[in-house]
Amino acid sequence: MAWLMIFIAVFFLFFNTGPSNTALANVTPPTVRASAFALNIFIIHLLGDATSPPLIGVVRDRWNMNVALWGVAVLMIVAGALWFWGAQYLPADTEAIEGAGGAGSTKNSSYS
Repeated sequence: MAWLMIFIAVFFLFFNTGPSNTALANVTPPTVRASAFALNIFIIHLLGDATSPPLIGVVRDRWNMNVALWGVAVLMIVAGALWFWGAQYLPADTEAIEGAGGAGSTKNSSYS
C-alpha cells in the first residue's frame, strides 16, 4: 500500500511538468525561449533539489518529521493555488506572443 501511495504522490507531483513547459514555450518569443527554459530549470533545482532537503531537516530537528511533511503539503497547496491564479493570464499572454509573430515562428527579425 505504501508503494501505491508513493506512486500516486510522485505522479501528481510531476503532473504539471508538461503543461508548465507548454505554457512557458507559448509565452516566450523564440529568440529567448532557450534562456527562459534554462532559467526555469535553474530556479526549479535551486528551490527544490538544493534547498528543500536542508530546510526539511531543520524543521524536523526543531519539531518533527510530521511537521516537515505537513509543511511540504501546505506549500504544494499554495503552489497549486498560485498556478490557478496565474492561469487566468495565460490566454492573453499567449495571444500577445502569437500576435507578435513569436510562437512557433521561424522568422528571425534580426535578419530583416
